[in-house]
Amino acid sequence: MADIFSIVNPADSGEGQFSELQAILPLQFYAVRRGTSEGEPVRRLMVAMLIDAVRCFQSKFKSRQPGRRQEFAEVRSWLFSDVDDGPFSFRTVCEELEVDPEALRKGLLRWAANTGSSGKPRIVRRTALSPNRISA
Repeated sequence: MADIFSIVNPADSGEGQFSELQAILPLQFYAVRRGTSEGEPVRRLMVAMLIDAVRCFQSKFKSRQPGRRQEFAEVRSWLFSDVDDGPFSFRTVCEELEVDPEALRKGLLRWAANTGSSGKPRIVRRTALSPNRISA
């Protein structure tokens, strides 16, 4: 085995078993992989933030109540801000989730234009199916 090692790595004299193996710990290997379990909670938080922002934008779009209008203003400000000043800015969240921020903004503006013309906001809602409604 020392002969094979000297062919592959001629700079190393091959003295000692441990130097031949050039061991790497699992933590060193897996820490550099993207999408590791260590970063998963932060990624899930970012997904939840983005989903909540879009839902808030849609549900509070034409609200007349001051509190809901304030929430809409905050979400609109976050979604359409170009300031990239922290780990949870809109651009940073989109970059981490591999979402095109401009396409999302254009989609929201298109939705707002369609909602403004019809008068009633159209929101896609997900509901759980009851066992009676599922057909075989």
